[in-house]
Amino acid sequence: MKKILAFAGSNSSKSVNRKLIELAVSKLQSAEARLIDLRDLPVPIYSMDLEEESGIPPEIERLRGLFDEHDAFMISSPEHNGMMPAFFKNTMDWLSRMEGRIFQHKPVLVMSASPGPRGGATNLSNMEKVFPHWGASAVFAGFSIGSFYDNFNMEDGTLVQSEDDERLAAAIRAFESHLDE
Repeated sequence: MKKILAFAGSNSSKSVNRKLIELAVSKLQSAEARLIDLRDLPVPIYSMDLEEESGIPPEIERLRGLFDEHDAFMISSPEHNGMMPAFFKNTMDWLSRMEGRIFQHKPVLVMSASPGPRGGATNLSNMEKVFPHWGASAVFAGFSIGSFYDNFNMEDGTLVQSEDDERLAAAIRAFESHLDE
């Protein structure tokens, strides 16, 4: 069975993207997922001076070990001013300093959720473009949901609209079918 590493690219304790990734992981049928919280791996803002002085933080080395152990990735990232959050980008900056490409020629499913109406669509498009540069063998821009608090049931962790639930399930199926290739 393929192993998926799943996480939200947010450092918010109330992250809607964490809620989305939890729901997405629950819909996997032919793969097993390990859901991690990047907040458990705090690292300083990347700088070349800091890297030369102190090396790669142990938290990033542990994260890279997890990347090595998994066959694919599921990531849900918020959009901050049209881009991925500085917190998430900083993690990627540190990972990029290690041997090999970040995603090691493995597939990535990217998603986004937002309290706003566009659901992080601009950042989702940006991730589709940058992740291949970071070594993703294929990027699936699987799912985006806007107006999150209107479209997500916070009590039971489900999507309110069956059409949205079907879109998410279809994105997961497409991603899983690629894992067997």
